[in-house]
Amino acid sequence: MSRAEARHLPEATVRSAIAWQLQLASPDQGPHLQARIDHWRAKHPDHELAWQRLCHLRQELGDMASRLPDRDLGLQLLERADTDLQRRRALKLLGLVLAVGAPAGWLTQRQVNGPDLHTAAGEQQQQTLPGDVQVQLNTRSGLDITRVGQPLQLTLREGEVMIDSLGSAPSFQLQLRCAWGRCDAAQARFSVREHEGYSQVSVAQGALLLHAAGQGYQARAGETLRLSQSGIAAASLALDPLAWSQGMLVADNLSLGRFIAELGRYRSGVLGCDPSIANLRLSGVFQLAEPDTLLADLPRILPVRLVSRTRWWLRVVPA
Repeated sequence: MSRAEARHLPEATVRSAIAWQLQLASPDQGPHLQARIDHWRAKHPDHELAWQRLCHLRQELGDMASRLPDRDLGLQLLERADTDLQRRRALKLLGLVLAVGAPAGWLTQRQVNGPDLHTAAGEQQQQTLPGDVQVQLNTRSGLDITRVGQPLQLTLREGEVMIDSLGSAPSFQLQLRCAWGRCDAAQARFSVREHEGYSQVSVAQGALLLHAAGQGYQARAGETLRLSQSGIAAASLALDPLAWSQGMLVADNLSLGRFIAELGRYRSGVLGCDPSIANLRLSGVFQLAEPDTLLADLPRILPVRLVSRTRWWLRVVPA
């Protein structure tokens, strides 16, 4: 088995591939559906790999359709399916869903959900959701629309998202689930980012009701909080948590090590920093559109130099 065939696929990518295939099997598919699918497949190698795996499953397990007593069982299996297509149980469950298809009513209801939003390194994506909710997804991020209605339910699978429901009706309700808690909002603008061990929530406008570890907190504009297994706590920041939505990285006495780690989110390949210079500090406003240009400018700001073995491997070391 090749490395590509053995690679674990992100959950958002798998769910997106399933959503596209279910739409393709629907009798109500639009005239441009195939073109949209082809565009999605071409956007990232993981998209094409997920598509090919599911097509293979459909061929192998298509004859199982006649054995199922209820077409609605397909939806139940989808909800229980594992996110890794490598595992035998997930293969069978997802294969059954694709072989049987989903009820037409469910497809109509979930049409707006598919595909889930997903971004690769250096990519951002904007989308308008039901209720006039504006969503902006940052680099290396994935978002699921898990329920359409009141409240609209979203799940941040990875990365970072900006939610803007300021243009929604006053009675509109939204719930965003993240790794360490939940945000309940009406008319608000806020961002949520997943970190190792906690979820960070920053409120730009309006108010949110936050839930984590059995605690609740009413967060207001200007606050940034951490949700973790310990509950909800204020966060101290050296990096503007909202500037990325304007294409900027705004640092205030930020360590070089963290600066390099942040830039690494926006480019492909390996980017590292020598521990001996990781505590150097820098402040300023940096444009995220060209992270390699930012890196090239570092020696003019700090006593460092860049060591590059290939275009995919770069390390910042002492000058």
